[in-house]
Amino acid sequence: MIDKIRVPYTRFFDPASPIIACEHLLNSRYVPDTIIARDEQMEVIGHNLSAILRQGEPSNMYIWGDTGVGKTITVKYLLRILTEGLKAEDKDILIDTVVIDCTAFSSEIPACVEILTQLTGISMQIGRQFYQYLNDIWSIIDKKAHEHTFYTLILFFDEIDAFVSPDNILYQFSRALAHQKIQSSNVAIEIITASNQKDFLATLNNKVQSSARFRYCDFPDYNDKELYEILQLRKDAFADGVISDDVILYCAKNVADRYHGDARRAIDILAEAARIVIQTKGSKITNEHIDMAEKVVNDRVTIDMLKRMSLHDKYLILSVYIANNVVKQTNSKTPAHSGVIVVTYRKICELLQQKPNGETYISTRLTTLSLRQLINAEYREGRGNIRYITLPNDIEAVIETLFQIQDIETIKNNYTDVESIVLSKLKRPLARSTKIDFF
Repeated sequence: MIDKIRVPYTRFFDPASPIIACEHLLNSRYVPDTIIARDEQMEVIGHNLSAILRQGEPSNMYIWGDTGVGKTITVKYLLRILTEGLKAEDKDILIDTVVIDCTAFSSEIPACVEILTQLTGISMQIGRQFYQYLNDIWSIIDKKAHEHTFYTLILFFDEIDAFVSPDNILYQFSRALAHQKIQSSNVAIEIITASNQKDFLATLNNKVQSSARFRYCDFPDYNDKELYEILQLRKDAFADGVISDDVILYCAKNVADRYHGDARRAIDILAEAARIVIQTKGSKITNEHIDMAEKVVNDRVTIDMLKRMSLHDKYLILSVYIANNVVKQTNSKTPAHSGVIVVTYRKICELLQQKPNGETYISTRLTTLSLRQLINAEYREGRGNIRYITLPNDIEAVIETLFQIQDIETIKNNYTDVESIVLSKLKRPLARSTKIDFF
């Protein structure tokens, strides 16, 4: 019986790898002991949080920077240093840090349940009103404040732009002490929010902006030298001789040049390159493996980003794809303009039995999608105030993953109708045969 388990176990599972030595160093949750190129930002955040050491109330903070520039890892590192430093100095100041991933907990009640779960260590259930969860949180804060000289609750809303209508929850926590929801006076509540949208604060209610009074902290992109240092900190993830400094530099430069210094992506590329080497039974990671891994990671990131889009934004993306597919059939070198996208979008909504949005809303969404680099929109000289719209290659490569099979089949079965709508708007005929299988 033992052999029946041991033989397949040793065949399919390999606890020791000749490529990877410490896999956890490549995990996105890993916080290193050294933070690269963020001294200025740590000074700002640390100076603000120092008020806690004086039993004062720090200012709420808004941390902005593009994806993968170290916002989350820097905040987690500083909060770890702060709590461990207080313990080392034997100060009777208790800090509870609650990290809320707003992509997972994107509305008030789930967020409050997560706060309670992290504060108590007990898994809470959803099923009550928002104010009831808040009252439980106020009670816990009061209880902990009675047990210590000073108590601080730090709420870190990571990727706050993914939170649906955050105004109320931010207002409740920013005004809890002023509104005497908590009886104890030896309490501070600190809100830290992080986003890759520079102007996110402007979307909040004026009352929230006035109440929270967020202090701004900007995280710039990493350059290739900084990325190289960051990746060097992860080199111990690999067995000796598996990856050279030249290959690490190659990866760092690629990511700095192509992906605005996204350190998270660079680490993912190294991890994926290692998997490719393992699968192909190689012994070293080369530049070619980095290139292969970059494509895998890029497709994965793109698909994840697209799947989180609203349904009608997906329809707009599909409209750009289909409209330009028809344009190519006319042998025109001019891409589809926004008017063509609008009529294509309306036809897709009709076929999939969805109510289309108005033209003004569509125009706004096209602008937003362009700013997020999900579409390319440009004005061409001599053609007036008309936007010509195409898809980036990486979006076009994975577009079929956005839709259910039955929706794709519905569009394919009615493709000639969609094509006629586009050609009518373009006022030009087909130059070659229709390609029904457009995916």
